[in-house]
Amino acid sequence: MFLVPAIFGGVVMKESKSTILMNWILDQALAGVPPFAPASALAEDMRRRLPEAAPQVQASKLILRESVKNFSTGFVTGLGGPVTLPLAVPSALLSSWLLQARLVAAIALLHGHDLKDPRIRSLVLWALFGDAVKEVLKSAGVPLTNRLTARFVIALPANVFMAVQRKLGLIFLERSTRWGMNNLLKIVPVAGGAVAGTLDAVVLRRVGNTAIEWFGEPA
Repeated sequence: MFLVPAIFGGVVMKESKSTILMNWILDQALAGVPPFAPASALAEDMRRRLPEAAPQVQASKLILRESVKNFSTGFVTGLGGPVTLPLAVPSALLSSWLLQARLVAAIALLHGHDLKDPRIRSLVLWALFGDAVKEVLKSAGVPLTNRLTARFVIALPANVFMAVQRKLGLIFLERSTRWGMNNLLKIVPVAGGAVAGTLDAVVLRRVGNTAIEWFGEPA
């Protein structure tokens, strides 16, 4: 959980609301948000399509397919419009987070990880921060002699794990408030939507590749 104060859309959020947002993102990614299927359905579909392929190959194909979907979604949300959200977060940003978390969760499932494990669930959200996680771990005094993996994170001492959670929460909030700059895209709606969609696709591929690196080690 990310138990830190937050400011979204000029509204100061309590710690509980910040936690609600992060949990909501993960819950929706796992359950699915119409018209998008849940993470488990993505994983099962890829297994059916490529039954003989290794999990990493299945995951790579899934990243390619989902990044195209994320482009379309980014274009739609970049055009604006009312969207029902749990908190005051721009719809384009929230939709991007949801699709990123859903992809990461599906990749974790493809590699046999249990999404009921609290630390695996947290790691799904950590993947949205990419290399920033490694920097946070280093600042917490954690030596990274090898690549970051789910097994490595599960073995972290509880106090270190929580310290990393809190720091990533601050990064999450900073990125959320900074996202307001993208309101400038409303000046040119169609161009703005295209830019948002392109950025979504690039980010989704990067997050997906991070997930392969972290969850690629069999559970």
